[in-house]
Amino acid sequence: MIFDRLLKVFKQVMPYADTARITPDSALILDLHIDSVTLLMLVLGIEDEFGVRFDNLDNTAFNTVGDVIAYIEEKLN
Repeated sequence: MIFDRLLKVFKQVMPYADTARITPDSALILDLHIDSVTLLMLVLGIEDEFGVRFDNLDNTAFNTVGDVIAYIEEKLN
C-alpha cells in the first residue's frame, strides 16, 4: 500500500521516469538518478501524500526506495 502511494508521488515528480521499473531495492541516486532538487520535490510530495514531516537531515539517510518506505512506516506508527 505504501509502495503504491509512493509510486504515485514518483510519477508526479518524475513523469519521465519508468516507474514500472522502480522497486524497493532501487537506489535513489544510482538507479533513479535523483538529484538534490528532485529529492526535495519528492520529500514535499511524500509529506503531502502521507501527512508526515521529514526532519531536516532525515532525507540524507535514504539510499533506496525501501529506506523511504521504512521511514514513512515509522512516521505513520
